[in-house]
Amino acid sequence: MKLSYKYRIYPNQQQIKILEENFEFCRFLYNSALEERISSYKKLGISQSYEDQCKQLPDIKKCFPVESKTIYSQTLQHTLKRLDLAYSSFFRRIKAGATKAGFPRFKSKDRFRSILFPQSDLTKGGVYLLENKKLKVFGLPGEVKVKWHRPWKGRCKQVSIVKSSDKYLVILSCDDVPLDLLPKTNKEVAIDLGLNNFMTTDDGTKFRHPKPYKTAKEKLKFLNQKLALKKKGSNNRLKAKKALAKAYEKITNIRDNYLHNTSKQLVKDYDKIIIENLNVKSMLESKGFIVQKSNIQDASWARFASQLKYKAEKAGKLIIEVDPKNTSKTCSKCLNLKDNLTLQDRIYQCKACGFELDRDHNAALNIRRLGTSLASNLNNLIQKPPTLCGGNSL
Repeated sequence: MKLSYKYRIYPNQQQIKILEENFEFCRFLYNSALEERISSYKKLGISQSYEDQCKQLPDIKKCFPVESKTIYSQTLQHTLKRLDLAYSSFFRRIKAGATKAGFPRFKSKDRFRSILFPQSDLTKGGVYLLENKKLKVFGLPGEVKVKWHRPWKGRCKQVSIVKSSDKYLVILSCDDVPLDLLPKTNKEVAIDLGLNNFMTTDDGTKFRHPKPYKTAKEKLKFLNQKLALKKKGSNNRLKAKKALAKAYEKITNIRDNYLHNTSKQLVKDYDKIIIENLNVKSMLESKGFIVQKSNIQDASWARFASQLKYKAEKAGKLIIEVDPKNTSKTCSKCLNLKDNLTLQDRIYQCKACGFELDRDHNAALNIRRLGTSLASNLNNLIQKPPTLCGGNSL
């Protein structure tokens, strides 16, 4: 399997200056390449390709010898590849009929804060792991200290250096990461994701979400107002921007810590986990949705599902996704459908059989029923392979 490992690095002031210059030149290259593509299409009706723009890199390096001197050649190539991927995604969304295709846009300084070494395995490719556990990065003088808080596994395929708030990180993207199988528990669970309670299991257990964004709303509002009052280009504005970035980073860290701990505990306790296949993107894009979209983003259901899947794969556990349609409106006892159920109804009351239960608990039981029947069908297909018309097994 593939995994990425993130570590904090501690560059000195000279190294930070060069990193910032590298970020800025790669941003300049990206924006210039985007401008070239737009102008070429408007004036000539021809779209520039990645290969066409890559051929210009030697001339660009001659025009900017000082700026490009400390940047690895493949890093410049990947900057152009990054733009090409943005164009490919744009055309893919248009072909799929998306309402917002998202044409590639010019990057501001705050939106381009990473560089990539695409073929680095820490023995070549611009980033090298030294015997003293420090890194030697192309273009940076001296060595860079790294906090290796956990070992990385598998084969490192590429290395990224990212600026997050006022911190610098190195990210190792690894292939062939070995599985770390956990002991079997012979237990299964179905979970219903919600907002009042982040998660409700089929046995009625509820999990409370810390809701860090909702808690920090007032502070964020104050910091945004403080930032708006500062003069553009001043040091005070820069300080206010850093304070706001740190506040958002703290929110992200609280949320990620909760999601990691919860998903890890579920994978440890259960062999089979049944979840809803929620289309969170559609919920956020849809108009007239009753639930506030900021609450959906704060819950971060999609991120939780992603963490649950890769942790389960690594541990040798099974994740089953079911269609969430009508799981809250269906009676888990008699399967009667209650169309007039609203979000304000927190207790499910079935008029057909008189069954009453907590709304989320009822939904979790329906998810379990769907997941169990789906799993049994999959087992039947595995145990009894399809046959030809003559009755001979394939």
